[in-house]
Amino acid sequence: MTYAGQEIQANLRRFVKRWAGYAGSERAEAQTFLNELFACYGTDRQAAGVHFEENQPRPDGGRGFLDALWPGQCLIEMKRPSEAARLSAHRQQALDYWRDSADAASDRPAVDYVVLCAFAKFEIWEPGRYPRDPRAIVDLAELPDRYDALLFLAGQRPLFAEASRHLTTEAAGATVRLYRALFDRDAADPHVLQAFVLQIVWCLFASSLDLLPGRPVQRIIASLLRDESGLRSTAADLGTLFALLNERDLRGRGGVYAQTRYVNGGLFEDPARVHLEREELELLAEAAAYDWAEVDPTIFGSLIEGFLPRQRAVATGGARTQFGVHYTHEADIMKIVVPTIVEPWTASIQAAATVDQAVQVLTDLCGLRVLDPACGSGNFLFIAYRELRELERQATRRVAERLPAATRCRRTCRSTR
Repeated sequence: MTYAGQEIQANLRRFVKRWAGYAGSERAEAQTFLNELFACYGTDRQAAGVHFEENQPRPDGGRGFLDALWPGQCLIEMKRPSEAARLSAHRQQALDYWRDSADAASDRPAVDYVVLCAFAKFEIWEPGRYPRDPRAIVDLAELPDRYDALLFLAGQRPLFAEASRHLTTEAAGATVRLYRALFDRDAADPHVLQAFVLQIVWCLFASSLDLLPGRPVQRIIASLLRDESGLRSTAADLGTLFALLNERDLRGRGGVYAQTRYVNGGLFEDPARVHLEREELELLAEAAAYDWAEVDPTIFGSLIEGFLPRQRAVATGGARTQFGVHYTHEADIMKIVVPTIVEPWTASIQAAATVDQAVQVLTDLCGLRVLDPACGSGNFLFIAYRELRELERQATRRVAERLPAATRCRRTCRSTR
């Protein structure tokens, strides 16, 4: 059974509630725990071919029992709950099991992922690529929010974004506090407020990535906070910035707007002009202070569906209006992107046997266009773009690998001069 991201999260919330506080032995409940965990991800453990208590050799020459082995996919080593604080002491055993999961005689490679689990805590490893450290360490209570780190239990590629997760959460929280303050004050129509938040967030990303030089949003905020006259407003200053970002004619721009450029895509077709009171301006300053280059861009989807109120009462007749944007979880997007983009292009790159073939693959890849006719939050296009850039890197490396050895040598020598 294939579950969407929201269904997996709902299943995991029930799973966490059931297993929170379990303090018994490993042997008593490990198989029940794992059966239910696989089921949360829509995988029938038996039908998938997952073996429990797989007999494995130990470094001391004896035999051990690996709790769960899914050949070609993952292995799971369970420990009793009291070992949650010292999982690192069991890493060597789990990694030894990983090495032994390969079988040259039957041409069976080692599994891709290793899970070391003490019921209340998970260490998730990808030892073939990152042998020294776990890709993620997840507490049981965090599992619904970080379900994507175990997506291989659903037969999908997991997503590891722990490094930016905390920063992303903080930046999203600061932005949402601003939105809620404006919403509660009825500062503008909800659709205008939504546009204002998205336009601000785009500018903050663009400034951190040097796509919007000069940090105009931060400079405007600082200037307004210093203003004692009360005659200036974000509706005018930020509204002008948004309007200029929608104009192709770059002439006549100066001051804080001197380095602004035209932005296509329609985001700024209707510049959101919203006045912020002092407290709201301080909330905006808090959001603008983050390094948005380190923030996960899928924050757009979280803002739209996970945080922003999706409905509000309208005074006339008590009718309700809805924001018309849909957010798709990254895990669900990858179900489309991997088989339609990643896998076929990876196969083409690996099949390139000559320089000319590798160059042709790279050329074709750079000409690929991805369309999203039902574009909502833009997450599908962002994730597709991210995967295409990784494919471009692989294709470029393939070209270099297929160059004659003499050519590579000359290039290396030139690069070291």
